[in-house]
Amino acid sequence: MKVRTAARVQWLAAVFASVTCLGLCGGVIAHADAPGNLTVSGDVRTPVTFTLDDLRSQPSQTQAVTFNTSSGPQSHVYVGCLVDALVTAAGPNGDAAAKHPMLTIAIVATGADGYAATLAWADIAPTLVPRPALVAWSEDGAPLDQPRLVLPGDLEGARYTSDLTDLRVVQLAQESVTARRAGMR
Repeated sequence: MKVRTAARVQWLAAVFASVTCLGLCGGVIAHADAPGNLTVSGDVRTPVTFTLDDLRSQPSQTQAVTFNTSSGPQSHVYVGCLVDALVTAAGPNGDAAAKHPMLTIAIVATGADGYAATLAWADIAPTLVPRPALVAWSEDGAPLDQPRLVLPGDLEGARYTSDLTDLRVVQLAQESVTARRAGMR
């Protein structure tokens, strides 16, 4: 009986905390594991979760792409927002002392099935690549249920990530960044 009461108290506390947060946050809480949601996590100041509606509210780009697959070439038209905008919203931890502070950052894109692909900052920055990576919410005019990572410049479709759930930012030069901050270099 005591176990059941303790579980009920924990459940009520969780409901109270959720309702309080909803009241304080003024809206709906986006859960990273909810269908259609995309989280930007890792070496960022503020992890962010975007719903499909959040993604659609970003400035969009339309990209016609053709890429090779094991079953032959595929051509699609994708509509989405720039990966750069989403990662920047989370505040990536770049190397502020470096000439190009973000070039030591990589992004690991992961799908719901665990499939992962890695991008360099130069793959997503519109100042560094003519056709930067997109998080697409539409393919050939049809809405996607879950965002898809699209790399318009890739010849093969290997880094295209379906059912995208997470963009994990990784600071590859962490040791040199930490050393500089500590005044050791």
